[in-house]
Amino acid sequence: MKLVRSAVLSILAVGGAGALSATPTLRLVSATVGPIAIASGANGINQTVEAYNAGDGALALAVSSSVTWIAPSVGNAAACKTTTLAATCTPLVFALNTSSLAASSTLYTGVVTVTSPGAVDAPQTITVTVAIGGTVPSSVSVYVPPYSASAPPSVSIPFTLGKASCPNLNGCLTAVVTPPNTTANPGWLTLTLSGAGSAQSTLPYSITITPQPSNTAGNTYTGSIVTSGSNFAPDNKTIPVTMNVTTQPIAQPSVTQVAEQLATGAPVGYGAVTVTNSGLGTLAISGVSVSSSTTSGSTQWLTATMSGNTVLLAFDPTGLTPGTYNESVTIESNAINSPTVVPVVFTAEAAGPPFTYYHGVVDDAVFGQSGLTVTPGDIVALFGDQLSFVAPVVGPQPPLATTLGGASVTVNGETAPLYFTSYGQINFQIPTDTPTGTALVQVATSPNPLTALTQAGNTVSINVVNRAPRLLLLTDGYGAIEDASQGYSLPVPTTLVFPGFTSKPAKRGDVLTIFAIGLGPTSPAVAAGQPAPASEPLARLTSTPTVVFGSQLSGFSSVNVSMTPSYAGLAPYFAGLYQINVTVPGGCPIGTVQVSLQFPDATYSNAAYIEVQ
Repeated sequence: MKLVRSAVLSILAVGGAGALSATPTLRLVSATVGPIAIASGANGINQTVEAYNAGDGALALAVSSSVTWIAPSVGNAAACKTTTLAATCTPLVFALNTSSLAASSTLYTGVVTVTSPGAVDAPQTITVTVAIGGTVPSSVSVYVPPYSASAPPSVSIPFTLGKASCPNLNGCLTAVVTPPNTTANPGWLTLTLSGAGSAQSTLPYSITITPQPSNTAGNTYTGSIVTSGSNFAPDNKTIPVTMNVTTQPIAQPSVTQVAEQLATGAPVGYGAVTVTNSGLGTLAISGVSVSSSTTSGSTQWLTATMSGNTVLLAFDPTGLTPGTYNESVTIESNAINSPTVVPVVFTAEAAGPPFTYYHGVVDDAVFGQSGLTVTPGDIVALFGDQLSFVAPVVGPQPPLATTLGGASVTVNGETAPLYFTSYGQINFQIPTDTPTGTALVQVATSPNPLTALTQAGNTVSINVVNRAPRLLLLTDGYGAIEDASQGYSLPVPTTLVFPGFTSKPAKRGDVLTIFAIGLGPTSPAVAAGQPAPASEPLARLTSTPTVVFGSQLSGFSSVNVSMTPSYAGLAPYFAGLYQINVTVPGGCPIGTVQVSLQFPDATYSNAAYIEVQ
């Protein structure tokens, strides 16, 4: 069974705790507050988030704020008001001392850290956001290309209203738009509400600008939106809107702000801003600059270099005093709206023990979706801060190491095999003997690679189940699927970065190899960190799934064809990785096809796309 090791290893890389009994476990009813609309020159109304204990023992809560305008405190325990998951809650009260904050189109954000010594899933953070003067923009001015029937251009400026401004979560803001937008005479300016209902905590509005055939290039058009209906008076205003129609390139940065956080002594961190063209013509980046204020002593903490239309950023915390540093990157181009200025916020923190984010341990196939289950032997990614103080390290092929980059991981006190370590991410394998239920994960690091001293981090809980099938994904939902019939090319429609791979559709009758994790027990069993056997007896699944090939027809109906795989088990030579060998059935739909697994107990995997011709 031939495998392309470099591809799968790339996917894995990119991509002392004890039992939970008698241990307090921190739970927060919410991890966000706001945005809260506050009048300029005024303090905001106190905000409350309830905390409770989901374990045993007692919490010893303490709170701190990253900004001076939030004054958090811990209230007295009482009956819960905002959750039914516990009988008793402790209110965390946030006084918003915002009178000194200037009115701004940019939201102010602070982070409240909630700690409880000895508790599982502590510390946790609550993000508090306020809008001084409200979230409704005071004015709007944009550049857009001319109308195109084949691809009508459009620019949206989103903003949200909170419950205080709009208690009716089906919408309360009304608008008079000039020029008017009617069915007979569509205007270029609209105000829309996207999504409403009791499940919403905020109301997402959007000012949308769409040039019409009568809006010709080289001209500037003005309009206005008069809003009313908000309980927060500053939201009710006249918003002047300017639309500039141009045939020149329009620079559009991938992010509106870059934020990075590193500890003193950490390796250099990296980021990127890609500038795309939302206009016509060809966009060309001509230069990038950073102010000299980014120096601290003899060290420049921020540098920027060009690579085509991408600006590569490097953050060096060497010599920095802990604190927050603000700068901006100026990108020059031939765009009509050049230069593009992107603010940069860099936080230098004191070196300390590793910190794993709450819900920061996720499976390595669809990570980013927190709260999902993992399985014994699963390949998972752990996200946090100060996890390793050396440059990223990819571990050896199985048998896997248990220490990489000065970092180690335990699950219920048992050392876990490691695939990859870096400052903010560790990929590891859940020990195969981990019992189902709640398990505790903890990272330990050596802050100085020259010493043997280690620091143990916080403990976080994960939910372990017997089977949680996940197909590995590459990009845009396409699966990590090889086509053995075409020389192990991936049947996806885009060019991939893995050496030796080509991109072409599969055909009916081709044999595919599908890579996955979390498929459950095998016979024979394979110990954590050890390579799966490459000869008989192979480590086959004890419960064999069927492979479902599906295609949407009209949005309401679909064609699904199932196929029994010729092999379903652990991938030879690898640790924790499964492979499914299956023939594309004769009745498989043509075009973009969804592939998924269905087990006899009705457990389904996620879906991945392939192209079939």
